[in-house]
Amino acid sequence: MDALQENRSTPTVSESSIVLIGLLFAIVGLVFRDSFGFTSLLAALGIGLVVAGTVYIAAEGPEVVRLSLAFVSLVALPLLSYGSVVRWIGAMMVGAVVVGVSYSRISK
Repeated sequence: MDALQENRSTPTVSESSIVLIGLLFAIVGLVFRDSFGFTSLLAALGIGLVVAGTVYIAAEGPEVVRLSLAFVSLVALPLLSYGSVVRWIGAMMVGAVVVGVSYSRISK
C-alpha cells in the first residue's frame, strides 16, 4: 500500500489556475456565439469552475469539507434563477456555503 502512495509523479494543477481557466472559459463563452450552443456550454463550464474553485480555495479544513462546500455551491447557484420557493432554497444553500466557509476559516 505504501508503494502506491509514494508514486506521486503525476503533474497537478493548482486551485488558482483552475479558477483562471474557468474565467477564461467564461469570457470566451460569453463573448463568442455559435449556432451549436458550444459557447453556451463553455460559459457554463467556466462559471462552474470559477465558483467551485473559489469556494474550494476559500474553505479550509479536510478535503471532504472543501469538496462538499464546492458541490453545494454548484447545486445552489442554478436554483437562484427560478422563482418562488426554489429561489429561497437556493439562497439558503448559498447562505449555508458562506457560513460553512466562514466557520472553516475561523475554527482554524
